[in-house]
Amino acid sequence: MLIFEKILKLVLRFISLLLFILLLITNLNFAQNSLVNLNVIFELISKENSYETYISRFYDKKRPNLTLIINAINYSNFSKDMDLKKLTNLTQDKHPVLYTGENGFVEWTFNIEEEGLYNIAVKYYPITGKNSAIEREIMIDGKRPFNEVRIVRFERIWKDAGDPLKDNRGNELRPLQIESPMWVEKVIDDAEGLYSEPFLFYFTKGKHTLRFISVKEPMVIDYIKIFNLKDIPSYSEIISTYNKEDLKRSVKNIIVKIQGEKAYLKSEPTLYPIYDMSNPLNEPYSSRNKLLNIIGGYNWRSSGQWIEWKFTVPEDGFYKIGFKFRQNANPGIPSERTLYIDGRIPFKEVRNIKFKYDTKWQFKYLGNGKDEYLFYLTKGEHTLRLKVTYESIAEVIRNILQCSIDLSQLYTKIVMITSPNPDPYRDYLLEQSIPDLIPTLERNAKILKENAEKLKIIGGEKVSEAATLERVAIQLEGMAKEPETIAQRLQRYRDNLSALSAWVLAIREQPLDIDYIIVASPDARSPRVNPNIFEGIWDGVKKFFYSFLEDYNMIGTVYEKDKAINVWVQMGRDQAETLKMLIDTDFTPKTGIGVNLNIITTEAALLFSVASRENPPDVALNVPRGLAVDYGIRGALVDISKLPGFENVKKCFAPYALVPYSFGGKVYGLPMTQDFPIMFYRADILGRLNIEVPNTWDELYKTIAKLQSYNLQFAAGTGGTSFDIFNMLLLQRGGRYYTEDGKRCILNNEEGVTAFKEWTNLYVLYGIPLYYDFFNRFRTGEMPLGIGPYTMYNQFKVAAPEISGLWGIAPVPGRRKSDGSIDRSVAGGGNAILIFSQTKKLKEAWEFVKWWVSTDVQARFGRELEAVLGAGARYNTANIEAMSYLPWPSSDYKILSTQWRYLKEIPNVPGSYYVSRHLDNAFREVVMLGEIPREAIEKYTREINKEIDRKREEFGLELAKE
Repeated sequence: MLIFEKILKLVLRFISLLLFILLLITNLNFAQNSLVNLNVIFELISKENSYETYISRFYDKKRPNLTLIINAINYSNFSKDMDLKKLTNLTQDKHPVLYTGENGFVEWTFNIEEEGLYNIAVKYYPITGKNSAIEREIMIDGKRPFNEVRIVRFERIWKDAGDPLKDNRGNELRPLQIESPMWVEKVIDDAEGLYSEPFLFYFTKGKHTLRFISVKEPMVIDYIKIFNLKDIPSYSEIISTYNKEDLKRSVKNIIVKIQGEKAYLKSEPTLYPIYDMSNPLNEPYSSRNKLLNIIGGYNWRSSGQWIEWKFTVPEDGFYKIGFKFRQNANPGIPSERTLYIDGRIPFKEVRNIKFKYDTKWQFKYLGNGKDEYLFYLTKGEHTLRLKVTYESIAEVIRNILQCSIDLSQLYTKIVMITSPNPDPYRDYLLEQSIPDLIPTLERNAKILKENAEKLKIIGGEKVSEAATLERVAIQLEGMAKEPETIAQRLQRYRDNLSALSAWVLAIREQPLDIDYIIVASPDARSPRVNPNIFEGIWDGVKKFFYSFLEDYNMIGTVYEKDKAINVWVQMGRDQAETLKMLIDTDFTPKTGIGVNLNIITTEAALLFSVASRENPPDVALNVPRGLAVDYGIRGALVDISKLPGFENVKKCFAPYALVPYSFGGKVYGLPMTQDFPIMFYRADILGRLNIEVPNTWDELYKTIAKLQSYNLQFAAGTGGTSFDIFNMLLLQRGGRYYTEDGKRCILNNEEGVTAFKEWTNLYVLYGIPLYYDFFNRFRTGEMPLGIGPYTMYNQFKVAAPEISGLWGIAPVPGRRKSDGSIDRSVAGGGNAILIFSQTKKLKEAWEFVKWWVSTDVQARFGRELEAVLGAGARYNTANIEAMSYLPWPSSDYKILSTQWRYLKEIPNVPGSYYVSRHLDNAFREVVMLGEIPREAIEKYTREINKEIDRKREEFGLELAKE
């Protein structure tokens, strides 16, 4: 049987070889060009430009004991778009410092007296901006020395605005996070934490230039220092400087307890106090109320994040430091932190403190397993900082990230020959078309195996994180041994690439909870941190009875029904709590109007409440926009256009933003969020294919053809029937869905038919796939160009580290007009704000809505939301001005604001739900059944108009005249 299989395999390979030769003979020129291009296109994004390779070239260079200070105001060059100012009000002695804006570059020229490796430090002041970290790109002598300085991050400093307030149910409210700007000297290091030491830069003797290119946020610079850091001593070196008598005379009977939630400073506003009700020995604790009793958690997981506490010791002496902590997220890999006392690392051993996994709370004094470390502290006030680090696994992460990049590039090479759906029985002779195929597979399989073993040493033999690496390595080895089977394994290979990328994200997350910190004399014992069985049972009994008294759908302070407006929100609890915090700290104090906030999960709850007239809301937020006209024509909503101040409110939004909320001269709602499509592109792939991002549809069609010649695809939306594309084609021709009076659908007119035909031709003539996962196929490079909602921007930024810096955004393709300009009109999406006609507090409800849509509140909500949930939760506000205050990189914000100016919304009319349904039916008849486009759209337009007539008759509205 085995001999037969081998003979069959040889026969199949021989047939494949003949077919391949035939293809070369029939289309020699194209084949030759393709092979040549493959060699040019895939110059891998490899370690050649990494810091690891850079520093390896200079490992034998000395580190001179010299220091050079460059005053920031002595710059030698800058770009026209760089906003530069000399300020004298930020330093005690009033000496001038340099303000640098968030666009352009500024450059300094300096002279190095002795060749060697140097650190670079920047003394900066985080001037007010958009509340996100400051980012700069660094260039030396006109070029980037290595990839990692493409983004250098300068943190802002945050603190609690005050002690937490309580709502009227006894729950503590998360305190506002405010900036606490101060001068900081930062040594330039890796923003991603993949190198534990600050960067070293090699300079030859003589003149050099240093350029800072603004990526995000303004900053003020005092000076730049070129120097060399001193080595951190070991614990044994430190302790040997003290004699035994000093140790014996150390302090006794002293315990200083620092509550974790009482942090002094922090690197990000996400590091706010949180509550934990799982352990009755937490401090403080309540079985009924939410008390902010811990800090950290999932928000404290990324490299570089730090929390700092203040504490005071009563006398000079040696102290030990302990933590009550919980690390229940990573079973295999410990969470690591670096300890700073009074701004410096005391000794090497506390540069990577390991907090191991356990489902329960733990306590430990810092030590080496045998002896506890002693820290000499003078009488008085001190600071203690814990900073997230990856020191133990940084090299592993770098290696696997590079594997992910290499294998993704290799996958794109393979797909360009086989297509994403290859013939599993064909041998594509990939090892001949891709000369580095086998070496790449073997090299990366070896790297994955080696790093899996390193993880086992770090986390133990059974560490689960190693399994993914071993599984991918086994597949790569199999593909290298039998390259003719790659076509059969391609889908599995793609899945493993996704798993590898997810692994890189997961391994870098190192959350940690802190209840309290103890600074104690050497004679202190460890406290008990977990309840006994009786304490646990009693706590559970109390929680059971309290559950009958508390309404957990209500957020924050709860007022009597007749003394407050009732607001329903369709959003997550974190978002709702952020909104309630803004209401209780800003809206209610200013207006005296109380607000009861309820979370709903679906609009069904809203429908039942309004229809039954039982405790209906006064206002609903973040509900589907289609409800505005549906409820409005039934008399369930207030006509907002008749309320005082409406014209001023209207100015907050784009000119066409109210179209979906309007009907019959009335406005039944306001937009809360706004979405619209933009173009996403893989700069690395398009650049190597010598393809420019298309500006017009004609250019796009040529681009699609060129991509498909390499078996790559264009993404027309995010998968399924994408009405975004049809809307662009229609609106850019000046077409509309309905007549001016909304009585008739006119998609069967000339503009509609032409747009529909062009839309369906993308699938019929150009073979655009109908179903796909745009996010993953964009990551792998199968779809290096596509159109999708701009909210995907954050998804790529946060969840696709392997393509960081390799992609960008651009306005959608448009239609060139007679005057030479390009019309890029798009239709948008988003959710609504509604005021219900059953309200008995219309004035108060309208005051709340005006407050909520205002620029300041929308911007503040967006920043607070990002502070709570991170950059992935960036708020897509409908308020145009508020969006400018959110922490977008300036270059990307310009693109988004440009596309927003072309927004043209689609009206909602009675029966409009039939439009999307039948437009989809017409589309599928053409694409799947081969129907003629004009006939399909004509047929379904008639069906749509029948439903519109029926609905207008139901609501007593005038019918269209035939």
